[in-house]
Amino acid sequence: MTKMLTVNIDTSGVDQNEGVEWVNEMANVYADMEIEDVKVSGNKIAFKAGFSGMDDTDPDDVKMKVEEYLTMNEAFQANNVTVK
Repeated sequence: MTKMLTVNIDTSGVDQNEGVEWVNEMANVYADMEIEDVKVSGNKIAFKAGFSGMDDTDPDDVKMKVEEYLTMNEAFQANNVTVK
């Protein structure tokens, strides 16, 4: 079973469609990443993320991939990334 963690990205503003598309593209780039419950509003992107079949996923594992993808695809300015 996949362990899902909550990801919150604080931004300086992001279009709702662009935010959802960005999260979905990240899931395509990292084929083992699963994404659920994407919510984008004003200055925040929130979603649940985990890695297929891994029940021991650590918040730092997910945060590393999110930050790596932010570096590769700067669709918006991220001010803070938290994973719980």
